[in-house]
Amino acid sequence: MLWIRGADDAIVSDASLLDFGYLGQLGVLPGWPGAGVYPPQPMVSQIQAVLEAYLRNGGSYREEVIEDCGHSPHVEKPEKFRRALFGFLEEQMGGTVL
Repeated sequence: MLWIRGADDAIVSDASLLDFGYLGQLGVLPGWPGAGVYPPQPMVSQIQAVLEAYLRNGGSYREEVIEDCGHSPHVEKPEKFRRALFGFLEEQMGGTVL
């Protein structure tokens, strides 16, 4: 499995300002009912935990983090995205993909 993400992703993040649970925890969301009802969703950590469980159960994965890149690495850094994707596919298939 391959996970390619931007290092500066403001959406898939452990501290996303689009996450109402995180905003509530910061104290900037009036009426936030608390972490017991509406907890923050640390997405990077959650995804990494799932991938680690996958690894422990016999799977394999690679996480490629593209620097100076946000939520759309395939648009923002297409050459780095392409190298990561096709490099991974070539390793998996044992040869050149394209």
